[in-house]
Amino acid sequence: PLATLIGRELRGEKVEKPFVKYGQAALAKKGEDYFLIKPDCQRIPGNPLTSFSVFAIFDGHNGISAAIFAKENLLDNILSAIPQGASREEWLQALPRALVAGFVKTDIEFQQKG
Repeated sequence: PLATLIGRELRGEKVEKPFVKYGQAALAKKGEDYFLIKPDCQRIPGNPLTSFSVFAIFDGHNGISAAIFAKENLLDNILSAIPQGASREEWLQALPRALVAGFVKTDIEFQQKG
């Protein structure tokens, strides 16, 4: 769970490096599902020591519009809810609330879009 991973990060526990960085596979029946793979995001732009990865699957229920909208907007809405200039610890502590705020903002924007 996210809380466990954040706890490990905050305690500075060593995490084994993965042998596989990421992969993807898909079997489209209706073509309503979308995914987002961003393996090289940076908490501080231009500083590779602040790298993190984002992976998401967007399940389109009865259409593709919500999945596409979420793919295009959710990450930016989450990251914009984290205070600029936050230290690593502050950034990790702000992340759970930023996730909630980002999901809520994305949902409201999608509903307003109609």
